[in-house]
Amino acid sequence: MDWFQNYDGQQLTFTGATWTPTSTQPSQRDERIFDPRLGLSRKLFAHWAVSASGFRGFRAPTPSELYRSTQVGNKLTTPNGNLLSERATGWETGLATQWNWGTIRSSYFLTQVNRPIVAVTVNPTSSPILLARQNLGQIESRGLALDFELAPRLWFAPTYSLNLDGGYQYAHATVSRGSQDLGNWIPEVARNMATLNLRVSRSKLGALSLQSRLSGRQYDDDANAYLLHSYFRLDAYASRNLGKRIELFAAAENLFNRQIEVSKTPSTTLATPRTARIGFQFHLGAGK
Repeated sequence: MDWFQNYDGQQLTFTGATWTPTSTQPSQRDERIFDPRLGLSRKLFAHWAVSASGFRGFRAPTPSELYRSTQVGNKLTTPNGNLLSERATGWETGLATQWNWGTIRSSYFLTQVNRPIVAVTVNPTSSPILLARQNLGQIESRGLALDFELAPRLWFAPTYSLNLDGGYQYAHATVSRGSQDLGNWIPEVARNMATLNLRVSRSKLGALSLQSRLSGRQYDDDANAYLLHSYFRLDAYASRNLGKRIELFAAAENLFNRQIEVSKTPSTTLATPRTARIGFQFHLGAGK
């Protein structure tokens, strides 16, 4: 059981030299929510396991969503003092296998969020574009997740090792009920996402790691008017010890210098282009 209360809020206006209450005051709210969770798991033979879980949950509106206007770029979002808490219901089932070479996990999930708090477009042609916080009817997210991790193992020499891990997720997240934005994608949720990370190390030479991320297209707004294109990003990090207390490192982000769209308001905002840095780290204290 959870209980939350929103009380003692005041909306004031400055007149002359004093603050006086306005004619409309913030609403007071008191909610009690039953949100249980149940999970089951069972091992099958020596290397396999199955699991299942179901849950209910909630999220209360934040003070910013209730009372504070926010602006990002050319988008102005107004608050809503009458917002209700979100209610989520979902379940997940999974299959996992573990061997001496690593682990693979897969799962299917379904979550429905009732009364989700969303910034809904009110006037797309104004400047700034006007949005307002509202409780939609229902959003639904269902999909498949798959991830793996190869256990460290020796390669070619006792001091040379390799680690490899990654994952993939398909998420079909849409507005499934209500009169506003019905059938639209949830903003900033890509249908397809994948990661792949590689780390190679040798005690005498140092370590090299590569981190890659692939994201499908997504939308930046509830009306699905502003499309953010898919992208691939690759980062790298290398380090080598120069004695017991000094480490030389070099790092690069967005190695292929991709133009990654992060927002459209409606002007396109791009993520950081290719960057690189090099430096030293000094380790203080007792050496190992």
